[in-house]
Amino acid sequence: MRVLAAIVVVLAVGFLGVMGYYWMRDGSLQSAGREMDENLAGIDRTTQPLQESLGEVGDGVKKTVDNATDGDDRT
Repeated sequence: MRVLAAIVVVLAVGFLGVMGYYWMRDGSLQSAGREMDENLAGIDRTTQPLQESLGEVGDGVKKTVDNATDGDDRT
């Protein structure tokens, strides 16, 4: 539980730090939020191939579990 709490705290502090940086640089929370949105959208586009491959792994695991639990002893 401590590890999970530590991860949440690190992510929250990191997010607030980045937002604070953009707020100080741009002078308003609105422009800081816009900058964060643009950067997070860029990360999403960058990790798209990873997301697709993980989806394929998940589909493969689901198919394997379905085959193993369908009641047919040949699988």
